[in-house]
Amino acid sequence: MILLVDHKDSFTRNLEHLLSDFEEVVVLDRLEASEVANSEESRMVVFSPGPGKPADYPETQALYHQLRGKKPILGVCLGFQLILEEEGAHIVRQPQVLHGVKTEIETDPESVTYAGIEPPVKVGRYHSLQVESASLSLLPTGIRTTARDRVRNVPLSFEDCERHLFGMQYHPESFLTSHGQAILANVIRYCMG
Repeated sequence: MILLVDHKDSFTRNLEHLLSDFEEVVVLDRLEASEVANSEESRMVVFSPGPGKPADYPETQALYHQLRGKKPILGVCLGFQLILEEEGAHIVRQPQVLHGVKTEIETDPESVTYAGIEPPVKVGRYHSLQVESASLSLLPTGIRTTARDRVRNVPLSFEDCERHLFGMQYHPESFLTSHGQAILANVIRYCMG
């Protein structure tokens, strides 16, 4: 079972539907997720998108620290930012808000996330915050950037294969994302076998 931790975002149900193509999905509010996340039934945890900034979600931050290294975790949009901030990166307001914007990204074909996915990869972005590129040097060496914005060189996905941590700033569940299902399939196969 995949536990989808809900941060009250309109995209959460879209993400649930896409994830359910691979495994049973249980959606729980972040305030209720801890017990199920720590259970044996939960094989993977996904932190959903949501409004605001990572610091607005102390329950999810605490849950991340409970699960890190014990269960596979995927962060989408807010979840991506939350994981990287908890690992030491800085989250900042970006110069241009990108809500409902399709952009082409540079991907790492050697990564788990983009294995077998031919460029160009176009993704749907819905965010006003971003990871500060200069702060990537503060992250543990196991975390590597696997996709970037072609124009502004902003990190848009990462993976830490040893600790089974994955994140995407963009929305794989958006109709604007060209290979969303294949991207999620790569991550889920790696994490859940």
